[in-house]
Amino acid sequence: MHRLLTRAGRLKGRATALASNAEGSINVLFALAVLPTIGLVGLGVDYGMAISSKTRLDNAADAAALAGVVTAKEFIAANAQQSDVTASGIKAGESQALKAFNANASKVPFATVSLSQLEIVRSGQTLDATVSYTATVQSTFGRTFGLSATTLTNRVNASVDLASYLDFYLMVDVSGSMGLPTKDSDAEALAMQSKEKQGNCQFACHFPDSVGWTKAAGKIQLRSDAVNNAVCELLKRASTPVVPNQYRIGIYPFINQLATLAPLTDTTTSLAALRTAAQCDKIWPLAFTNLLDTGSTQLFTNNDPKTGTGSGGTHFEAALPKMKSTIKPYGNGSASTNSRPFVFLITDGMQNSQSYSAWKDTKTFSGNPSKFAGYPNADWNGSQPAQIDPSKCTDLKNAGATISVLYIPYNIVKNYNNDSYIVWENGRVNQFSPTLADPLRKCASPGFFYTANTQDDITASLGAMFKQALRVARITQ
Repeated sequence: MHRLLTRAGRLKGRATALASNAEGSINVLFALAVLPTIGLVGLGVDYGMAISSKTRLDNAADAAALAGVVTAKEFIAANAQQSDVTASGIKAGESQALKAFNANASKVPFATVSLSQLEIVRSGQTLDATVSYTATVQSTFGRTFGLSATTLTNRVNASVDLASYLDFYLMVDVSGSMGLPTKDSDAEALAMQSKEKQGNCQFACHFPDSVGWTKAAGKIQLRSDAVNNAVCELLKRASTPVVPNQYRIGIYPFINQLATLAPLTDTTTSLAALRTAAQCDKIWPLAFTNLLDTGSTQLFTNNDPKTGTGSGGTHFEAALPKMKSTIKPYGNGSASTNSRPFVFLITDGMQNSQSYSAWKDTKTFSGNPSKFAGYPNADWNGSQPAQIDPSKCTDLKNAGATISVLYIPYNIVKNYNNDSYIVWENGRVNQFSPTLADPLRKCASPGFFYTANTQDDITASLGAMFKQALRVARITQ
């Protein structure tokens, strides 16, 4: 008994000492504070794991949706003659989507995942996939605070267009400025060679009877030839459609007016006609260079100077409305009789409102009428370079056409002597050329604006424009 009392006394004494010791109190308080701190850190770790899991599951859903629509599209394209091709294609797509989701979702640790929706539907020429999931991610530290798991959900959509029927209207600028060489060194060479009769001409001097033309043809590559080569490459790409008669292409050069070099032609059966019109099997100069401003309209009909490409300047305000009336139909691409129109506007973007005014009655002509039998002499009203007015593109887009612009910018035009009338025009052009991209970008449909200058870049950009028109698979939400 005495020994027990002694032990009790010692414990009481120690407790009293601890209670009266400030350091001991702090240790107790610190111990109590550490517990929630550790808990908060643990919850942060759980939260980070949940966010990482959601990212991986979202990626799995994205991959599943894309795999689904791409598989369905490929099946439908490969089995176009099958009577129930859409239903079979959707079934194949949904099966592939499920495999893709399971393969990726299974790699997420501590997660129980289920698909609440996996569906592919067809609307016209578009396939839409919807993938929705619900997942439960087990907590590691949160259980201490009664949070045993985190629930995650998301819904993802992907779309792809089927092999739509597409019409491509190649609207090619063949005004004089498209006769600039593609390289600075060639521009200098052309200026030096033409200086005796035409000053330091580097552009707008490539008429068949001029010194510039003689020196450049077949020797110096002009931008018009670079564009021509790119169009010939495009024709090759369009010659292998997914389904027969899927693409039609027409070539429409313009200066003051829009003319027809090759009407809208099916690339499956009539590719040769398009290549012949574009002179794809010849060497420089090619068709577009031969159509550069000659001082008189080309591709005219019935001895009428009001038809054809016109001459002098670049009149978007005339060419774009003519293109609007040329396009038929304005469809959605669902059938060969309901094709979807794309206008590929290939230009340097320089508007120029010059024209010819007849002496006799002051009537205005887009080309010199005196070169046509029975028409009077006329005065040229001079060069008037300016920016394109992008509002002139609005009616064409509102009608249902997609405008894809390939902008071929001016390099600064140098003067290699200062005693020529061309010096003034060079200076005028140099003032406007740095400002041309923005109005052209506004003219283009959203996301359909390209810039290129060299032969390789022009060819690559025109190919990218064609590829974009085919509409690759895309995540929509």
